[in-house]
Amino acid sequence: MWRTLINRNFNLQRHSAKRKISSHVIINEEVKDALKNNQPVVALESTIITHGMPFPDNLHCAREVEGIVREKGAIPATIAILRGRIKVGLTSTELEDLADTSKASAIKTSRRDFGYVIANKLNGGTTVAATLIVAKQAGIQVFATGGLGGVHREAEKTFDISADLIELGKSPVAVISSGVKSILDIPKTLEYLETQGVFVATVGSNREFPAFYCRTSGCQAPYYVTDAAQAANIIKCHFEMGLTSGLLFAVPVEKEFEMSAAEMNEIIDRAMLSAKTLGISGKEITPYLLSQISALTKGSSLKTNIAFIKNNARVASEIAVKLCGLKGDSNGNIQGSGKFEGSSTTDNPPVVIGGSIVDCCIKLKGDELKFDGTIFEAKFDQHAGGVARNITEAMSKLGCSPTFISVVGNDSYGKNLRSMLSPTCSKNIHTLPEHNTAQCHVVFDRGGDCKLLIGDVDIFQEITSEMIFKHEEDIKKSPLLILDGNLTLGAMDTALETASKHNVPVFFEPTDAPVSIKPFQTNSWNAIKYISPNLLELKSIAKALNIPLENSFSTPIEEVVYIGQQLISYIPTIIVTLGLEGLVIIRRASSSDALYLPSPETSAQVQIRHYPTDRVTDLVNVSGAGDCLAGGLIVGMLSGLSEEMCVNVAFTAAHSALFSESAVPSTLFSKSHRCWGTPAKHHLLC
Repeated sequence: MWRTLINRNFNLQRHSAKRKISSHVIINEEVKDALKNNQPVVALESTIITHGMPFPDNLHCAREVEGIVREKGAIPATIAILRGRIKVGLTSTELEDLADTSKASAIKTSRRDFGYVIANKLNGGTTVAATLIVAKQAGIQVFATGGLGGVHREAEKTFDISADLIELGKSPVAVISSGVKSILDIPKTLEYLETQGVFVATVGSNREFPAFYCRTSGCQAPYYVTDAAQAANIIKCHFEMGLTSGLLFAVPVEKEFEMSAAEMNEIIDRAMLSAKTLGISGKEITPYLLSQISALTKGSSLKTNIAFIKNNARVASEIAVKLCGLKGDSNGNIQGSGKFEGSSTTDNPPVVIGGSIVDCCIKLKGDELKFDGTIFEAKFDQHAGGVARNITEAMSKLGCSPTFISVVGNDSYGKNLRSMLSPTCSKNIHTLPEHNTAQCHVVFDRGGDCKLLIGDVDIFQEITSEMIFKHEEDIKKSPLLILDGNLTLGAMDTALETASKHNVPVFFEPTDAPVSIKPFQTNSWNAIKYISPNLLELKSIAKALNIPLENSFSTPIEEVVYIGQQLISYIPTIIVTLGLEGLVIIRRASSSDALYLPSPETSAQVQIRHYPTDRVTDLVNVSGAGDCLAGGLIVGMLSGLSEEMCVNVAFTAAHSALFSESAVPSTLFSKSHRCWGTPAKHHLLC
């Protein structure tokens, strides 16, 4: 009994209650919340961004890596120094600022450099050693990187041994990497790791230790693990012993990206000779050698580098999820399967079709807007937008990456929109060279009131029936089709007809009152099983279906109830968003029934519930709250949650968006967050 209690109360993320966090370390709220609630977190270093790749490749790679971590159900915590403050978890803007190397001027920061960088309020890319120090303080126990530093060649003459090895010997963190960098002396590095008491294992079916760009190095690791559960169990037992040393799990690069060992050895020798001739040494040697290798391989090594960084992030996330999901049995083993999944999921993802847009918000510094040719001083902010795009991003950051079908132009806006989504989500965005990416410019006065809207959304006409037909197989296999109101009438009709043909339920997010009626002008609108309008959109839909409206209601909720009681005959689940008043759900099921009911019981009694939300003050932005709410509802639905649980997930996502500069926050939360297990409070209206 006592052993069961000990296992039950074992909290991996807080195993060292006495650890001291420096006042210079700022932990992102999402990461802090995840650690507090024993959710999986994966630390990511930042020298890959500041010194490992050119801009904007480094930014795209960093965003994709964070996206992969989220897809696997963990929270990414990129660690870097910005203006002398050590950040654990970066916002999208911070990531972009750090990646722009021409402006960031970041210092490659290891243990010895912290004091200088902090005191002078500089930017710093953290090495493996520096990231280990910060991860240890923050309580993050899984760290994904490209390759570990090690014992340099001819170290017997230069004494050049990476601080990564020393730090790993005294940091209780599991590092997942593609072994150590090929430019190093791998046999001596493995000997040094043994001296430091670092556990070393390969990930796969044998003990062949990888060599960064190559799957084998000719060296053997002491152990190997075949799945995430085995790795997590080793980490758990390692820390239960109170050991303060770290662990290294070496992941071979995927076969399709492997480079020839003979070719790489020749190239490394040439790069090292060049460095020696130029007198390059110390912390400059590794970035120089990697850049030379990239040039000599004509960029092939960079592609391999990016590939194994992504793969390592995937493996690290799977281990982190298993680590946080530990449920000790009588033998202290992890319950459940933990096979490494590969880069794609076996479950059929939902499909989202709709608009991608760049929103430019212009806030005037003066009081009045006159159309007289005057230049007005204003502050400009650009953010990714589009209802379908926002919902897709929110879903991805909640651990459910849909197939997203949209269009962008072959311009900088389009490339940026693509880069902000994970590869899984962005691969079906069609780039159209002859068109501009959709844009919307919104002008606000000094008080925040909208004064002018200007949009260029002609490209949405190119989401055609033919494009949708090409994705029929995706729709056929999908558990849910999500549509926004930006589709043309023809494309809307095709999408609904395809869903109806394959018996796939449709979730329609109306987008705006004028376009909310679009589906109901088609012949297949009865494929829609879920709608999420606001009150104005609800009234427009009611008019389109010839439902009589009245004007004698004392509150918006009364009007929603009146319309909902009639509209339920047409649409099985109606979710009406009411801003600060929360939302109302009308359907023939109880609050404890699953929200995802593709074939609801039509004879059951109609129930209407109001879910109030907490009042919010000092909010930053309301533009994406509704889309994040819809994303949360959908992910909750597809996770099999009850209605009241789905609403709590949706409210938590929407609340996060209210405090974000962008429509969708740079980070949301994983499925270990407490909101997934807590029902939202509600009132039964009828």
